[in-house]
Amino acid sequence: MSMKPYLALAFILLSFLITGCAHTVPPHQEVNQALQKTLDSTGYNYSSRSRITNLTVPVKELKVAESKQLYLEKGIEIIRGLSINADGAIDLKTQKSEALYNLHYDRDNLEVSIKVPLLLDYQAQTLYVGTTLLNTLFPLPPANKGKLIKIDLADLLQLTADKSDKLNKLFTKKNVDSIHEGFKIGILKGVADLKDERFTDLPLTPVDKAAGVVRHISIKLNHDESVTLFLTMADSLVQRLYQDGLLTKEEYGILMILTDKQKIESYLTTFSVAVELDVALESSGRINRIESRLTAAGKDTRYQIGLENISGFSNYNTPLFLMRPELTGTVDYKEILEAIKAAKTAQKSETAVSEPPKEKQQLIK
Repeated sequence: MSMKPYLALAFILLSFLITGCAHTVPPHQEVNQALQKTLDSTGYNYSSRSRITNLTVPVKELKVAESKQLYLEKGIEIIRGLSINADGAIDLKTQKSEALYNLHYDRDNLEVSIKVPLLLDYQAQTLYVGTTLLNTLFPLPPANKGKLIKIDLADLLQLTADKSDKLNKLFTKKNVDSIHEGFKIGILKGVADLKDERFTDLPLTPVDKAAGVVRHISIKLNHDESVTLFLTMADSLVQRLYQDGLLTKEEYGILMILTDKQKIESYLTTFSVAVELDVALESSGRINRIESRLTAAGKDTRYQIGLENISGFSNYNTPLFLMRPELTGTVDYKEILEAIKAAKTAQKSETAVSEPPKEKQQLIK
C-alpha cells in the first residue's frame, strides 16, 4: 500500500500546527500572558508617538471676549497639529530611564520639531540633559561642547522646602520598585477583569509581518469598561503606595475617594469615553506594539477629543542607552546658569555704553 496519502495527511497536519498553534490560546488569555511576560522584564527600548486625532470645542459659545475668540481658535488649530514622540530605554536593574522627547508640529505646510534628550538616574538622583535649543540660545564654552548637562535633583528639591524630604524618598530604589509594581498589578488586574468577548483576533498587516508579529488582537471597550479599567489601575497603584509607606493616611483617604466609582458617579455621567487597543505579539510571547485610541465627548457632543498613541517595544532585558555621561563627560547645571547670568550682565553693559547719557539725550532733543 502506498504511503503517499499518509505523508500528504501528515504534511497537512504539520502545516496546520505550525500556522495555527499560536492561536490555540483564546485572545483574552493570550493578552494576559503577554502582559505578564512584558511587565516581568527588567527593561526594554521603546518608541512612542502620541497625537490628537480630534478636538472639537464650541469656541463661539464660550464666555470670552470677542477679541480673544480668534486667538482661542488659532490656539486650538495649533494643538491639532501637535504630536509628541519619545524614543528611549528603561532599565529597572540599574534604575535608569532615557528618553528623546520630540515635540512635533506639522500643519499647513509648516513643520517644526523641538527635541529634548533626557537621562534620569534614580539611584544617583541625577538628571542629564543632552543638546537642545537652549544650547543654541546659550552656547556652552568650547571646553564643554558636546557634554551632557548634569542636574543634581537633590539640590533642586531643596527649593521645595518642607516637601523636599518626601520628594527625595521617591527616587529610592525601594520606592521606584513600589511604583512600578503598583502599575504592574493594576494593569494585569484591569485587563484580566475584562470580558472575553471584547478581545478579537485580527489578520496580520504588512507592518506586523515585517516586525515579526505572530498575533494581532483587538480590544474594544465601552464607557463603563473603560472607566472601570482606569479606576482599577489607579486603585492598585494607590493601594501599593500606601502599603509601602509612600502615602500618608490622609493622602490615601483623598485618593481612595477619587478611585471609587460610586462616589464619582455623578461626574462620570457628564461625558462618554471609549477605548480601542490593538496589541501585536511577537514569537517570544511579549508585546511588540500597542496602538491605543481614546475618544471622549460631553453628553451633547459639543466637546470632543480623540487621542492616539502607538508604542513599540524591543530589546527586552537588554535595553540600549544612547546617552553615556561616562563617555561624553558632563557639566554642572550651575555653571550653565552662571554663564547665562554673565552673558546677560555683559549684554546690559554693552547696551549702557552704546547709549548716550540722559543729559546728552536732552541736548540732542
